[in-house]
Amino acid sequence: MENTAFSGKSAQEKEEIEIPAEYLAQLFNYPSIGELFDDASLQKLDDFRSRLSNTRESLERVVRYGTRDESEKSEKAVRSINITLDFLDTLQKMRVARK
Repeated sequence: MENTAFSGKSAQEKEEIEIPAEYLAQLFNYPSIGELFDDASLQKLDDFRSRLSNTRESLERVVRYGTRDESEKSEKAVRSINITLDFLDTLQKMRVARK
């Protein structure tokens, strides 16, 4: 399974994404995303990433040992989690770069 960034490019093809500051500010105003980046320690973000990683590991077991149907569905979910984790990493890097 290839690990791709939320842009659809593989990890080797990642490039710097230029997003205007006002777009970034609007994105962090979404309550669910803003809360993750709210405190200085980023504890909520770390906890969320940890839960996503645990879920991904469980789904990867289903991909390996489940039925064909379960495996296909779980593989899609794993890709979604990878995209979400890449997205959160990108947001964190962008936020740090803007400070």
